[in-house]
Amino acid sequence: MRLPNLADMSDVEAIHWYTSEVLRLSREGQLNSEYGKALREWKKQLNARLEQSRKEWF
Repeated sequence: MRLPNLADMSDVEAIHWYTSEVLRLSREGQLNSEYGKALREWKKQLNARLEQSRKEWF
């Protein structure tokens, strides 16, 4: 399973992509699949990046 590289995406693009994937998995009842678990790990990386951006901004 291949998730997008965060370094190649803007924050807005990453949030949009993640949200659409979560909605799709939810509709399919697949949030607890291996892909869903990998997606949650990817989200942790995104959260860390967003938090770093906030610290730099303020």
